[in-house]
Amino acid sequence: MCGRYAASRNPDDLVEEFEVVERPEQVLEPSWNVAPTREVYAVVERAPRGEPEADPVRALRVVRWGLVPSWAKDPSIGNRLINARMETVAEKPAFRRAFAKRRCLLPADGYFEWYGETKGKKQPFFIRPGDGGVLAMAGLYELWRDPSVTSED
Repeated sequence: MCGRYAASRNPDDLVEEFEVVERPEQVLEPSWNVAPTREVYAVVERAPRGEPEADPVRALRVVRWGLVPSWAKDPSIGNRLINARMETVAEKPAFRRAFAKRRCLLPADGYFEWYGETKGKKQPFFIRPGDGGVLAMAGLYELWRDPSVTSED
């Protein structure tokens, strides 16, 4: 799908649109050219931290765009893992665990697709909802811990 998208919504609007209970303290600047590794909003449903038996809570979180598998040694792999194919997402090692357990929504104004070749350049087209509403793109997320950092017990 897309390698770039636009996200300019205010978090208060996203909280209302997605019936979010928890909102982030961090407010992101609008961007009409969101690229991999940028911080973006994601809507997740998870049990509160430290309460795995509790009912899930819908939250708006700030995340880094690009999936970093839990087994990765270096987070830079996330620069390339921004799209998964529907036909293989359940089998690919990089996406398999996230697909099974950690799905989210990525709110967007729209996304860019590039078509054609004119003098070595492709033409970008912006694809968005016709009514101007929020586009909710399917996403996966992973919990990654830097293996070079030791936790203090």
